Amino acid sequence: MTISTTLLFSRAVSLMGQQQSDLASLQEKVATGKELVRPSDSPDLAVNISRIKASIDELDAYKNSLNAVNDRLTVEESYIGGAKDVLIKLKQLTLQGANGTMFGRDREVIAIEVDELISEMKNLANGTDAKGNFLFGGSRVLTMPYAEDAEGVIRYQGDNFRSNIDYTSYRQSSIGRNGLDVFKPVLSGGSTEPVAGVYEVKLGGTLEPVDTYTLMLGQTAFHYEVRPGDNTEKVLDRLAHQINEASLDGSVSGIEASVQDDTLKITALDGVARQIAVGTRNASDPTDDLFSSVEALEGSSSVVASLSGTMERGDAVSLKIGTRAITYQIKGDEGGLSPTNPAAVIAEVKKVTESSGLFTGAAGLSIDPEDPSKLLIEPLTSNLGRVEFQAVERTNINDQSATVELIEEPRPALPERVEFFESLQEISKVLRSGEQDLIQRKLDHLDQMLDIVTMSMADIGAEMGSIQDEISINEDLKLQLEATLSGQEDLDYASAITELQAKMMSLEAAQSSFAKISQLSVFDYIR
Repeated sequence: MTISTTLLFSRAVSLMGQQQSDLASLQEKVATGKELVRPSDSPDLAVNISRIKASIDELDAYKNSLNAVNDRLTVEESYIGGAKDVLIKLKQLTLQGANGTMFGRDREVIAIEVDELISEMKNLANGTDAKGNFLFGGSRVLTMPYAEDAEGVIRYQGDNFRSNIDYTSYRQSSIGRNGLDVFKPVLSGGSTEPVAGVYEVKLGGTLEPVDTYTLMLGQTAFHYEVRPGDNTEKVLDRLAHQINEASLDGSVSGIEASVQDDTLKITALDGVARQIAVGTRNASDPTDDLFSSVEALEGSSSVVASLSGTMERGDAVSLKIGTRAITYQIKGDEGGLSPTNPAAVIAEVKKVTESSGLFTGAAGLSIDPEDPSKLLIEPLTSNLGRVEFQAVERTNINDQSATVELIEEPRPALPERVEFFESLQEISKVLRSGEQDLIQRKLDHLDQMLDIVTMSMADIGAEMGSIQDEISINEDLKLQLEATLSGQEDLDYASAITELQAKMMSLEAAQSSFAKISQLSVFDYIR
């Protein structure tokens, strides 16, 4: 292969140009002190450096925010500390007023001083931060939180809002207090009236003998089994009676039951919510073997009515003579037997029929002495009419339902509260009146108020401590990030300068060699 002088010259120039470019790049790094001068030199490294710087900037922003909140909490602490001092003075004055040796004029002087302290307390409650925003108004930072109403009572005008602060991107917490936190209402010593809860129970569908209804009142169960002839009102009446009896004997308390318009109304008189459930259970399928018959007695005008089979509650027996008829619903316990038998039912049919007087003078009834399951019917007139004796099996319709509905929400008696400043303003009134029991009550209110502001100061201390801890954690994290950033972004001067000197020497040697080699030609050898 032929290698021309031009090719050698071009390659030498290209290599020296690349060395000069590398040397210039290294000189630029040394001049800026940065490993990465342009993002295009290493996109991955540039992205990583950008992320680290963004994290550091974010931590600085959190630090500034936390310091601002810490300054606000310091101001809050100052105002609340002042409020605590005022309350201590108020308690001392109230104790003086509670002295039985004090006269009206003396208490008047104390009451005037109390009024001044209440005005001072109002000013503290309307405290502002460095920007002029009210501290204890919630979100209404431009509205004075405490002002007199038309009656001269100092009322809260703010809301219940509490601002949130970001400690980091993944931790957030509410900070600061509103007026309802620091100057919250105190217990008056009384209680509110309870609001009775009203529940309504309704039944639907077909009522049949042996159907069972169960009402659960908390853990107490009330049951009623439908009897022949019962209707909805009767079932509800029996359940109401059971509930009221349980209330009387103490099984349940604060409950009253009544029935109105086929509706069972259960009232929780004490205002405490109750768990009420109601359910139904349909009667079992009837035993379909009930049989009745009527036969003429041989050699006599009498008629024999007989009954056989299984006697179940809800079954019925009907006796008809001529145009008159009577029906007897089997209860299932006739004759004191359970289950009962045909003889006991026949005896009960005879008793009920005779008691009704329906067939008096028309027919005489007697029990067959040889077979008690037969009823002998003896005509007492010549035109007795047709005699019918029929047994009717009970039905089994499974469509009954029961529902319970809360009509009025119960609310129990709650401790009564009086607003913070309203209670304070009452101190001067009771001092002027000299009523010792009311003065003693106000001392109790002041103790509660001192507890409230003390807890508020404790909360502030906890919040400030939490902020300082978070700032310390963020500073440690920032140092780690800055160290990582320095390792990736800053230039290692020692190695960079050594490399720079080596490249300069290499370039100078290459230039010197090229200068000599480029002057050589073949004519030099010919000579």
